Amino acid sequence: MNEVLLVFSTFAAIMALGFIGDALSRKTLLPSVIMLMVLGIVFGPLLNLFQYDVLIGALPYIAPLTIAFISFEASMSMDVYSVIKQSRRAAVLSVFGFFFSMIAVGSLLHFALGVRWAYALLMASAWSGMNTAIVKAVCKYIKVQEETYQTLTMVSLVDDPLVLITTLTILSYIRLGGISSQEILIKLSSNIFIAIFLGAILGLAWLNVLYIARKGEYTYTFTLAASLFVYSLTEILGGAGVIAVFIFGLMIGNYKSVVNALNLKISTDELSSLKISIEKFHSELTFMLSSFFFTFIGLIYVFTGFFALLLGLACSILLHVTKYITAKIGTFRSPMSEDLPVMGFIVGQGAASAAMSTLPIVYNLPDAVIFTSIALNIILINNITSITLPYIATKLATKKRTRKTTSTLKF
Repeated sequence: MNEVLLVFSTFAAIMALGFIGDALSRKTLLPSVIMLMVLGIVFGPLLNLFQYDVLIGALPYIAPLTIAFISFEASMSMDVYSVIKQSRRAAVLSVFGFFFSMIAVGSLLHFALGVRWAYALLMASAWSGMNTAIVKAVCKYIKVQEETYQTLTMVSLVDDPLVLITTLTILSYIRLGGISSQEILIKLSSNIFIAIFLGAILGLAWLNVLYIARKGEYTYTFTLAASLFVYSLTEILGGAGVIAVFIFGLMIGNYKSVVNALNLKISTDELSSLKISIEKFHSELTFMLSSFFFTFIGLIYVFTGFFALLLGLACSILLHVTKYITAKIGTFRSPMSEDLPVMGFIVGQGAASAAMSTLPIVYNLPDAVIFTSIALNIILINNITSITLPYIATKLATKKRTRKTTSTLKF
């Protein structure tokens, strides 16, 4: 009974810290991720008010749940046709930038720590995305062109699915170690195929269920239960649960395209308000869970030495460099090149990256504590620099343009 009370009181305290962190972030105008992690570090490792063993014991349950919620939200809000047709530049910026950063940071980890390539790329992929909240926070205080803001938002929306799917695919590869390359390829393909198949079939079926139950109450609760069922069933059958949930959400989020493509006897107008309602409730629940999770990973942070801190700083610098190069290439001969100081320095991570960074501990991978420590260093540094560097770079660029204009007028 004491253990149950301990778990309940621990979770209640974390939720309270999450609420306080969100309130402080609004007052200080800092991204909530920074405040939540700092509060977690203060009340966890520094003041030692939480039992580390209890937190680590809960992580294998909290992390997959958080990842599933984030995956469903990311897919529900993604308009596939908008990404492909309306914003090809954003898709290129996201995909090229993601893999460029992943390879660069993965190479650094491989040679600096001497770990196998798959393990290095696993962690690098978790840190190579960009978070929407950071984009909004920066663009709120730094004036950019509307096209730049829309492109950055689109890139950040594509990044979360890339982080989730790529990291989990590499994790599946690592967990299949000990068998031949051919067997790994077959098994990995099977895992992904099962996930895509179940996600698509069950998503299609759920569209019909939603249409039938469109006038009923508690539809979101019903859909939430369905998404958790999709995750569980896929894992039981040997597939990747998160990928299945992502495809499941993608089918629901892009219901108009699905209905028109398959000529289903479903009124898209009647599903429109229902989709908005599901998105709203799920977004609020995901926000609450993400706040809890950011505080949680601050609580389990372990300082593993100055080498891990310096390596985190090196990875952060490399992420900024690769992002700047990508933005430079992506805005070539584009009006958005004027906003390069902003586009080239936003690398802040969100809940997807944080959740992926805990996978080594969840699956008992080698040196898990060290990698989680490096991950938290990177996430904190990147979120701080993603706020400060664009501001500094923009100020310097403005001064430079002013000087040029003044010298031209004098001439």
